[in-house]
Amino acid sequence: MSLMFSKLADYMEKLEKTPSYLEKTQLIVSLLKETSPEDTNSVVLLLLGRVYPAYVSLELGMGVQLVKRAVASATGYDMNVIDKEFAKTGDLGVVVQKLLEKKRQVTLFRKPLTVKRVHEILAKIPEMTGAGSQDLRINSVIGLLNDADPLEARFIVRTVLGESRTGVAEGRLRDAIAEAFNVPPELVEQAYTYLNDHGEVAKIAAEEGAKGLEKVGPIIGRPLNVMLAQRVDTIDEILERMGGKAAWEWKLDGMRILVHKDNEKIKLFTRRQEDVTSSFPDLVEAQKTAIKAKTAIVDGEMIATDSITGKPMPFQEVLKRRRKYEIKEKITEIPVSIQFFDILLLNNKNLMGEPYLKRRQILENTIKPIPDKVSVVKQLVSGNKKEIEKFMKESLKAGHEGLLVKELNSVYRAGRREFLWLKFKPEVETIDVAVVGAWYGKGKRAGTFGSYLVAVRNEEDEKFYTITKVGSGLTDEQLEEFTKMFKEIIAKTKPEEIVAELEPNVWFKPNVVWEIVYEEIQPSPHEKHTSSFGLRFPRFVKIREDKNVNQVNTVEEVRYLYEKQEKRKGKAMKN
Repeated sequence: MSLMFSKLADYMEKLEKTPSYLEKTQLIVSLLKETSPEDTNSVVLLLLGRVYPAYVSLELGMGVQLVKRAVASATGYDMNVIDKEFAKTGDLGVVVQKLLEKKRQVTLFRKPLTVKRVHEILAKIPEMTGAGSQDLRINSVIGLLNDADPLEARFIVRTVLGESRTGVAEGRLRDAIAEAFNVPPELVEQAYTYLNDHGEVAKIAAEEGAKGLEKVGPIIGRPLNVMLAQRVDTIDEILERMGGKAAWEWKLDGMRILVHKDNEKIKLFTRRQEDVTSSFPDLVEAQKTAIKAKTAIVDGEMIATDSITGKPMPFQEVLKRRRKYEIKEKITEIPVSIQFFDILLLNNKNLMGEPYLKRRQILENTIKPIPDKVSVVKQLVSGNKKEIEKFMKESLKAGHEGLLVKELNSVYRAGRREFLWLKFKPEVETIDVAVVGAWYGKGKRAGTFGSYLVAVRNEEDEKFYTITKVGSGLTDEQLEEFTKMFKEIIAKTKPEEIVAELEPNVWFKPNVVWEIVYEEIQPSPHEKHTSSFGLRFPRFVKIREDKNVNQVNTVEEVRYLYEKQEKRKGKAMKN
């Protein structure tokens, strides 16, 4: 029999009230042990406040106003009461719980809710389209709320809105799944890199144990997390880390793309796991010829090229090709191509554990270049500093960012940022940050958000810690554009995943990534910036629509950059 939803709600309430990482993990372990294998997937997704895994692009399509209508109907209170209570708490889940506890009307013949029933009903909501679909969606939620007790209703409403508030993060799930089903944590993590769904990973662990997880590999048509690179400043440091010799590739400033080929079927996924296949029909056709295999997953960079100069166009131009409309016009206006640099799967064989040089050779044998459409990125294998400097100049002259450096025997570590891959750019430092709040502008900036509070990610608790305020670098047009965009995601109260001492005028749920440049990293008192670091002269560079907030720089990476900066300053003083 399916787990009662009341049991899951009890655990979610305990998780919400428990600050300790270890205690949260133990609560999840206990819950998983009480859950049957057929319910495991649903339980894990609902714990995360989701109906679908993160890689599935479906949304319930129910905003706060629609859910308020469902709450009003289920509780018997009018919208004025709902609005007043919501203004007090900023949590519609708490509102429905409170109102149901003193409900005016009694629902007869309540049918007890199971996890399976709740998940199945919510999963069907996106299928409701066309005339009258809005009412059908609202009625689906009303039906659940009518059968829910107050605590169950709280978490149903939060799930519909995508707000878990339980503090259950991906890292905790990995450890809990490993302990609950007695499997190695590294196997759980490895399976997750392929499946991108902790619910499915937990189900496999529950039913098949470690042997089942060992069999998991990359799946054609399902997006993977990409391998990432650390930043290093000098050729000497790179060669020291790489043992005196490495593979050097031109580093392109475009959109990271994983191409999945299944015979004649092609899928294009971004590093955020978004399916952008329909936006690039010209590239889809090219892949059918360029990739000489029945099945393959190939990693590369999509760049836009100026038809007159032949030089790469700014990254923002690539993003314009993602529009749903005027696709044919944009194909001519903004021609794009893909340069591949890695291969993860070939004819259903997983290559991610093979050494880099072997994967590169397989890649070169698999890709048939198509002029102006498909190629393999230029590479130099060398430990000679003069050769490397010359190769760097060629990359910059061609209009690229610099070089990407790879350890010759490195495996492909999906979703990891390690020193097996390094970025080498002759530029001032930039970091990627999450935008978490804003202050209203004054003077010329009146009527807009004039400056923004940004944060980096702490891997230990998976929360966002502030690092600086930034307002410089934004044009008048961007100020207007970002103000409109961020007004859509203003949070009633500070989101639980943000750790901050500063109080901006408004808070945002972290889901927008900016790249910012700075002159220097400085220590900062915790009462100012909770990351313990601040940035001197920060300036906005660009919005990174190709990244999600889990890919912003971490506190540890900032600490590393700070220590490296101080070493450089020390050497400069000696000289």
